[in-house]
Amino acid sequence: MYRYREKREHKRIEKPYMARLRIKQYEGLEISSAEWDIVALKDLSAGGALFYYSKYLGLGSLLDLKIDVSTATPTVRCAGKVTRIEQSLAHSLIRIATEFTEIDEHVKEMMNTTIEKALEQANKTSVS
Repeated sequence: MYRYREKREHKRIEKPYMARLRIKQYEGLEISSAEWDIVALKDLSAGGALFYYSKYLGLGSLLDLKIDVSTATPTVRCAGKVTRIEQSLAHSLIRIATEFTEIDEHVKEMMNTTIEKALEQANKTSVS
């Protein structure tokens, strides 16, 4: 019997969260963005996020992110790196996976706790 082993270090929740992003300015970047774009995250963990975006971002692009994890916690500010890009032929949006590269450890712990509580709540709701 085949057993899939989870490679992710952090629990991931498939729930939409609102986030703002912009291309992070760094040396060697020809085009950067001063404007923040709003995206809905498809899923989120303390290690990264997945979202659909209307603009093409190159693999390895660096992003500044502001994520609203819950109304009870402050907006999470972190940086991420694009690790996967999937272009869909069905629509014009691009599926982008990003790994958080700059995030405070206490923020990571807060995100883990918030996500675990949301997953527990979702499991209780689906069992009822």
